[in-house]
Amino acid sequence: MKHTHYIRQTSLFCMYRNHMYDFQKYLNGKNVLEVGPNKGALFEKYYPKTKKFFLLEPNKYFEKDYIKLHKKYPNVAYEINGFESFNTDEKFDTIVMMAVISHIRMDPQKIFTKIDSKLNPGGFLIIETNNTKRNLKVYDLVDQNYEKIEEKTSYNGPMKWLKIDYRNVLVYRKA
Repeated sequence: MKHTHYIRQTSLFCMYRNHMYDFQKYLNGKNVLEVGPNKGALFEKYYPKTKKFFLLEPNKYFEKDYIKLHKKYPNVAYEINGFESFNTDEKFDTIVMMAVISHIRMDPQKIFTKIDSKLNPGGFLIIETNNTKRNLKVYDLVDQNYEKIEEKTSYNGPMKWLKIDYRNVLVYRKA
């Protein structure tokens, strides 16, 4: 599990994920926030179809990638900041948090409260995290407050065979 965040957004892995999942219905025409997007490659194929795609990444190293993405896709915006410090009045139709909950240094209730405050009613939360006790508490809060509409195994085929991790991708809708 330790190495998962290093490989999760390589080009090959992004192609695999985009082939396995169809997130189009949760992203097309929507105002999207992706927390911890790394280089931004995982959802790049959807950028032209969104109303606005906001990348929130704490690592300054990726800023050069976001500048390129913004030039290519004017609807892509970014901020170099952690989720803990992220402060905006803007609300989002979809929030994407792929393998980032474990990196957020906040109490599970505060993580959920912040997600809830940024997500529009009827909006979607696409979430994945490893199964630590703290992370599962965030899932419990989301389960209690949102409708789970989809659950898919994160790693099938070769990824499962390599025994990298056994997490799931969950899609929720806020009432």
